[in-house]
Amino acid sequence: MGEMTSWERVMSAIALQEVDRTPVIPQLTYAAANFMNLGIDECLNDLERQRITLMNAREKGGYDGIYAGWEGSFTLVTNSLGAPMKKYTDKPPSIEEPLIKNKKDLAELLAFDPKSERIQLNMQLIKTLKTETKDIPILSYIPAPFTLGSLLLGVNEFMITLMRDKENILEDLLQYSYETTLSFALAKIEAGIDMITIADPSGSSSMISPKLFGKLSQPLLKELISELKKKGPKIKVGLHICGNTKPILSKMVETGADYLEIDSEIDLTWVQETLDEKVCLIGNISTSDLAMKTSQEIKKQCEALLEKMKPGFILSSGCEVSYATPLENIQVMVESVKEFK
Repeated sequence: MGEMTSWERVMSAIALQEVDRTPVIPQLTYAAANFMNLGIDECLNDLERQRITLMNAREKGGYDGIYAGWEGSFTLVTNSLGAPMKKYTDKPPSIEEPLIKNKKDLAELLAFDPKSERIQLNMQLIKTLKTETKDIPILSYIPAPFTLGSLLLGVNEFMITLMRDKENILEDLLQYSYETTLSFALAKIEAGIDMITIADPSGSSSMISPKLFGKLSQPLLKELISELKKKGPKIKVGLHICGNTKPILSKMVETGADYLEIDSEIDLTWVQETLDEKVCLIGNISTSDLAMKTSQEIKKQCEALLEKMKPGFILSSGCEVSYATPLENIQVMVESVKEFK
């Protein structure tokens, strides 16, 4: 087999086909700032710095796809709706306090505006990266409706509401979140995104029961993924759920996602066997290990995965690569697949 481009390599892996070598796409944005001695906050509202840092990280790292984003997708959306945001030099921005406290607040929330300045910065980043790259997939996150709902109301209050919905707010909240997420995703499709990853950390079995996931989150994910594939038939749509997803793996596949990002606490080879190689898997080197361990230790972990995984696999981190991660530990991920026989 001749050498593939990054685009061919990634798309073949998603299609569960043979590749010249395993693709590598670390879930990396914030660390790109550190690679250029910049703080996360210094790039937050600066399109040019975001572009330069992400391009520099990809060029020096040599990996096969670029995540076009900065703050977390749910943070970006919630902030654009009016929630104040805390900024940090060496950790991701976060929302200071929930945007709503009750059903009255929800009713007064304005509809999400994809043309707002905060959102358009992200759209311009996607367009810029698409223009400046060739044969490299550009990826971007969107929040799952269930997780966005938890951020709008506040995670603690949301979890209480799941058990006892005194105000009967849940249905309206999830519908608002769905419409918001869909609008956000469609703007990304219009901007030219190649791959959309839906992040649903609140849907994790570390947070809620598999039964609740199947009742509340999965139907919205199915509907969202179906709609995105209708609107953007060429794009690939994936699903990222942090923590323990063992009890909901089959439900994740049933959403219609083209790929699943699996966290580091789960044996990826077990996942591939359990799912009978039905969907492309992405993961799952520990982000703590990437930040703290030596490049040789990371290389051994990569090699151990490569030895066991079958076609339909993209080597990645288990979650977002932390700011303090050494560039060498990203480079060695690519080195390991190039040397693997």
